Amino acid sequence: MTKICLCFGGPSDERNISAGSIKPWVTWLHADGSIELVVVFFDRKAEAWVLPEAYYYTNTCEDFEGRLPGDSHLDEGALDALLREQDIVVPLIHGRHGEDGQLQQRLEDLGVAYVFSEPAALALTFDKRATYERLVQAGFHAPPFFQFDARQWQKEPRVLFERALAWEAREGELLCAVKPNRGGSSLGVSLVTSDFERFASAVELALLQDDQVLVEAPLKGIEFSVVVLETEAGPVALAPTEVETSEEFYDTRSKYLHGSGARLHTPMRDASAFHELREIALKAWRATGLRDMARIDGFLDQDGRVTVTDINGISGMGFSSFGFLQTALAGIGHAQLIQLLLSRAARRAGVLLAPRRAAARGERVHVLFGGPTSERQVSRQSGIFVGLALQALGYDVHFVFMDQACRFTTVGLFYALHHDVEEIASLVGSPNRRARIEAVGASLARQLKLGMSDSSLDAIEDNLIMGDTVDLPSAVDEADFVFLALHGGPGEDGTIQAALEALGKPYNGCGPTASRLCSDKVRAVTTIAALELAGVRTPNQREVSASELLEWIQQGQWKERLARLQVQLGSRQVVMKPACDGCSTGVKLLSDAGELEGYVRAIVSMRTHLAEHELSPGSRPLQLPEPPPSRWVIEEALVDEDGPQLPDGDWNAHNLRDWWNAKRFVEVTSAVCDVPGRGLSAATPSLTVARAAELSLEEKFQQGVGTNLELDAFLDPQLVADLRERTVRLADGLGIRGYARLDCFYDLQEDALYLLEANTLCALTEATVFYTQMLSSFQAPPPQALDWIVRAGLQPAELHPGGQKMAAPPCQSS
Repeated sequence: MTKICLCFGGPSDERNISAGSIKPWVTWLHADGSIELVVVFFDRKAEAWVLPEAYYYTNTCEDFEGRLPGDSHLDEGALDALLREQDIVVPLIHGRHGEDGQLQQRLEDLGVAYVFSEPAALALTFDKRATYERLVQAGFHAPPFFQFDARQWQKEPRVLFERALAWEAREGELLCAVKPNRGGSSLGVSLVTSDFERFASAVELALLQDDQVLVEAPLKGIEFSVVVLETEAGPVALAPTEVETSEEFYDTRSKYLHGSGARLHTPMRDASAFHELREIALKAWRATGLRDMARIDGFLDQDGRVTVTDINGISGMGFSSFGFLQTALAGIGHAQLIQLLLSRAARRAGVLLAPRRAAARGERVHVLFGGPTSERQVSRQSGIFVGLALQALGYDVHFVFMDQACRFTTVGLFYALHHDVEEIASLVGSPNRRARIEAVGASLARQLKLGMSDSSLDAIEDNLIMGDTVDLPSAVDEADFVFLALHGGPGEDGTIQAALEALGKPYNGCGPTASRLCSDKVRAVTTIAALELAGVRTPNQREVSASELLEWIQQGQWKERLARLQVQLGSRQVVMKPACDGCSTGVKLLSDAGELEGYVRAIVSMRTHLAEHELSPGSRPLQLPEPPPSRWVIEEALVDEDGPQLPDGDWNAHNLRDWWNAKRFVEVTSAVCDVPGRGLSAATPSLTVARAAELSLEEKFQQGVGTNLELDAFLDPQLVADLRERTVRLADGLGIRGYARLDCFYDLQEDALYLLEANTLCALTEATVFYTQMLSSFQAPPPQALDWIVRAGLQPAELHPGGQKMAAPPCQSS
């Protein structure tokens, strides 16, 4: 057995990015019978805790922080003892305590082998000013910059602003970039114009991340990122990724909410700069003394001048990160990259890694993702995680992309890892671009093979496969099982389920009848209301058509309209949402007539999104459904009038206690699953915490943003058990089989559970609460939970309830 310790968390706000970086490592190492794995969490004070397995896949550290058992805490001596026992330690802490070299120095002092760079190189590259100075010494270009600390800012803010003004930005143009001197993930970074108030706000934002601020002249041009991977023959710069962003800069949301704000091109589109950027990345690598793997970020301006802006000694390693994207192009999959990094650390320490022992299920699984709805970006994330998790169990996984015309194309891992489904669709239709990609991939693979003794690169053809675009029967013809990672529309409303029934192909989740029922929020709520289940209620609803909304615009009288809705629904505020869509698309809490009018006009005019503050001051950006629905539902808002404010700081169970005690309505979500030997069972529901009136896409699907706390942190165990039983009755009433996620509101005063919606193909991204609940309630890590879902779908039809054949048309769209 090989003993491996993963370290994550840390004092900085990047700790939740770190929680995402451990997931690929946990997924593959946990499936390897030759590995003895321990995960150590470092809290805000950099104190260490052995993390229980139930929390390996939580979205945020706040989800478990404050609930860790006392005996899992490690004092300094116990931490040293645990680290000495390990063959290899993998530090995946981003920001302070990990990326600054502190933990690595401890490992050096203990004589323990570890992955990634040594302490001196990490301390250097973590400090942006010091990095610029080292790079300038090595002949690199750097923008004009200066640094100051919090004390200087308090003493002479105007003087510092005047110093930036000396760069003479034109009126309305960007003056400078303000960022923490030490930190990453774009946290605390701002671009500002020649306005002191904005400059001051940017400085204060940066000071939240570090007590040192770096101000630099703004850079224009092509933003790029190059991963450098070290082999026995030396470091190899991989294919530069070009970041095409629609925002001012590549911010945290664009990085981690895939399909939002940025499109990535790998390799970069400017072929003439391809080799130069790779050489510059290698030069920066050598100048700063890095090893194993790192990421070099920078800009290429219109004059061909290159500026290296950031060097990430421990870059993010989420499933679709730059590291895995660029290595996939060169023929290295997730498991191979993890094995390569471990092997390098093992060789340095003279450790012999035990031969990998992993299950081999063998069935050929086609994972369908994408689709025609506004949920297609989330579907891509679900498909990637599902496919890679099943791959770790030995399934023969093939990714199948569904475009907006409901056509299907088998794509390799490299294409599936792209953050934007529109970019995948573009590549499907661009043979010339794919030819260049294949040539670059082959060249990189040859270079990497010179320094690799195993056959890790044999999969390059699979990674870059691009099949013909075909219909559904052809797309699933060779599949033993079809895993639907589709959300909304024909993927979730029974249409594809009915087709697969007709084709005799087993698949995951509910059959056509239950899928169609649950995809319709009005029918689902009406069905449950008619059952009159004990302890269960449903919100009052009013269905409206798009044509009726047009009549409202023509009639005007919005105050009177809202007043009638308030009386009819029994609430001062109302929620408007599409009758047949999910992923928080188009869900809006409306508090006054102006918001109602603005939102109805946006719907009727077929808007695809609303900007921040557009409906009212403080309103969030909102994505509307695609294609535009013909049916909408307005329902009573189960919210506290003048409810308590969320506390400052981390939203863990301890800090939310007073907020909880002042609440009446709380939003909860619960996974249900056919558990082997137990049948359909409900997990312990989780409290869903939203910063604003509606749960945002970021809070549902972006790694490290949404907070979900299990209700047993707040409620009596017997009451939690009763809520689980009610959830199973809800699922049975809707005919759910296989698995699903039920979203509800819980009335703490009346002890009533209100059904909002049932998601029969719920999101299965690495950040979803579904996995946390499955692990906590049923001791099933995500690969095992997905294996259960596949095994349930592979049962003979007579043992797979909910599979009635029916012609199930999709939700009607205008």
